[in-house]
Amino acid sequence: MKRVSIDKLEPGIELGKDLYTFDGQLLLAKGTVVTERHLERAINLGIQYLYILEPSGEVVRREDFETMYRRGLDAIKSCFLEVKLGKPLQEEEIVGLVETLVEQVLDEANIFRQLRLMRDKDEYLFTHSLNVAALSILTAKWLKCDAETIREAGIAGILHDMGKVFIPQEILNKPGPLTPDEFEEVKKHPLSGYNLVLEYDWVAPAVAEAVLKHHERLDGSGYPAGLTGDRIGFIARLVMVVDIYDAMTSDRVYASKQTPYKAADELWDESFGKVDPKVSKVFYDRVADSFVGQRVLLSNGEIGEVVLVNRSCPTRPLVLAGDKFYDLSMESDIRVERILD
Repeated sequence: MKRVSIDKLEPGIELGKDLYTFDGQLLLAKGTVVTERHLERAINLGIQYLYILEPSGEVVRREDFETMYRRGLDAIKSCFLEVKLGKPLQEEEIVGLVETLVEQVLDEANIFRQLRLMRDKDEYLFTHSLNVAALSILTAKWLKCDAETIREAGIAGILHDMGKVFIPQEILNKPGPLTPDEFEEVKKHPLSGYNLVLEYDWVAPAVAEAVLKHHERLDGSGYPAGLTGDRIGFIARLVMVVDIYDAMTSDRVYASKQTPYKAADELWDESFGKVDPKVSKVFYDRVADSFVGQRVLLSNGEIGEVVLVNRSCPTRPLVLAGDKFYDLSMESDIRVERILD
């Protein structure tokens, strides 16, 4: 990464650091591919220098992320299927994957965008587990947790849904609503996973608790035990938020994915009683930051680019469509309908 005078830059370079306006508004996120319009806007705002990524290093880093993700997915799939067959849970595979994730995720710009490109609804259990691990690590970092807590968040993310390997595939992959009996079967997976991980000394108590309690809610409306907030630990609260976000933004056999903005809004609404507001707040803010510079489809049919995050309402950004700006914090009848890859 290097600092370069803006008048020496050409479109196509990638930002090495987030770019802010003088009043603290995020203008462009780290990793954004800069266009001519971006440069013009930055110059008009009086910005003189940008930090950019070295092209060759960035290409290698992106290839590394995809390779890491595919290998991680294979590792999770192998571990889960072995557990289903009654074989031991492999500490070396799980811990090694988390260590790789910690190194990769904490260095990866725009992790939300990267994970969106890697989804596979036909292997939802495995991709969801890897995504929750990656985003749990990142969220723990944002919350300034220590290294051990970050590591435990990653392990909890991988293992949180492991109990689902014991649920019949015809229930997990059912395209329509579950019957009451089928839903009761699904609700057994936290306890099944918890009983499994208790057999292993290398699984920390906080991780085992997250496996058991990630479907609980602070107001007692969750399952399997209907616990309230004072009986739900930090790692479980963190995985709870990330689990909801990734499920909502994923294509599943029984539901289409929501936009990251809608998912973040629902999480924020849930923070008033159901999920930890400290965790959901940092998530709410950071999700919005991640999509600055992204092309989006608006509900009025126009295609535009997210150019600015409104700090008072992060999920209602400023969008430039053609020559027209839409301030979605003021245009209540217009929303981001879809993120365009």
